[in-house]
Amino acid sequence: MRRRLSVTALVLAATCFALGARAQREDGEFSVSEQRALRSGELVRRPVTRAEGPFRFLGGTSFMRIRAPRDRVFREVLDTTAYTRLIPAVAEARLVEDHGDRRVVFLRHRLAFVEASYFAIVTIERDAHTVRFDLDRSRPHDVRAGRGFLTVSAYHETESVVTWGVMADPGSTILSGVFGGVISDWILKVPWCVRGRLEPGQPGC
Repeated sequence: MRRRLSVTALVLAATCFALGARAQREDGEFSVSEQRALRSGELVRRPVTRAEGPFRFLGGTSFMRIRAPRDRVFREVLDTTAYTRLIPAVAEARLVEDHGDRRVVFLRHRLAFVEASYFAIVTIERDAHTVRFDLDRSRPHDVRAGRGFLTVSAYHETESVVTWGVMADPGSTILSGVFGGVISDWILKVPWCVRGRLEPGQPGC
């Protein structure tokens, strides 16, 4: 029997967050090894864990070069129906409210015998090609706290760099211990999933 437990929502952390990021990233902001990894098509990760008051956050930022134009990538990111393929472990994604550049999205994640769901407030900044996510605390949520963003930056004329930032508190020490390794691996994997969706022949989520 499946249990609805808050921690698994972390695996998805994929859509409930709003860190604040710059829309453009110059190569100079990356280390030499990170620049090399980006050019080679690798996922660059900058994991972070920290405490904020009663919350213990896990997350960070990640980056990936994608062989698709900026506008095409951003259109994909705006498609709620694509979230099951863009966010690890998402079993269901549904648009609940649509007020133009402000949306409410329901997400349900599944990992092994555990399921978790929540609602995310999604804010779209079209000029900056950025989407910000924040946990909707006014609705039921199986995660203590979370926020994040996704930005698509131009990289040469026909390619892009996807920047993903997320911080989330799964809310259970026991489940963190059981699934902690999986969560740490998946929580920064969204740019890799976006590439798998847009580049033929690349593995997806």
